[in-house]
Amino acid sequence: MFKVVMPIKKRPDITREEFMDYYTNHHVPYIHKLLPKGAAVHRRNFVAAPSPLGPDDYDVISEVFYEDRATAEGAMKAFADPDIHRLAQEDEDQFILPGSIKRYIVEVHETVYRPLPV
Repeated sequence: MFKVVMPIKKRPDITREEFMDYYTNHHVPYIHKLLPKGAAVHRRNFVAAPSPLGPDDYDVISEVFYEDRATAEGAMKAFADPDIHRLAQEDEDQFILPGSIKRYIVEVHETVYRPLPV
């Protein structure tokens, strides 16, 4: 499995609740429709409290899962299309601090010590 990990900052003029609502209920479905083959899973990990490990620079760490590397790279390539990029950017400007998104394609390796309840 491959995924794209994105730390993101919200616009300072909106509340955490507005950010979460817009991202979940508008942006995710909108982007999924824009792409020829969108994510299999889109997980948003909203920062709930300041980190004891350092400054809480980001408001969410998003994980966008793809079946394989080719599909993940294809989605990133689709974002390079000028029309898709423009539409995505216009929507991101509604709730994301411009220039705050970092994108990383990562290969998942996991160690499970005990399964978590579903």
